[in-house]
Amino acid sequence: MLVIALQVAVPTIALLLPPPQRFGFQMYSGLGGVTVGVVDDEGVEHDFDDADQLVAKLRPDLDWLPTLPEAVCEAVPGAVIARVEQSGRERTVECD
Repeated sequence: MLVIALQVAVPTIALLLPPPQRFGFQMYSGLGGVTVGVVDDEGVEHDFDDADQLVAKLRPDLDWLPTLPEAVCEAVPGAVIARVEQSGRERTVECD
């Protein structure tokens, strides 16, 4: 009976605590998302929606700022600037 009570009590307590709680189903919900933008050679900024194809999944718990802008530059022909924004931080890289 104690084991069954624990199996009910632990998830109930985790559900009632304010999110995000570590190891809870809402663990990453407070991290926000990742946005990727590209400026082309005409100076027009476009959202880069194919980032999931570059990295499989833009998980919010990983820090994409150090590596993703360069990967976007390589993936988008004609890109002049790649911009990645995550959790209130932003990194912009000029493409070669």
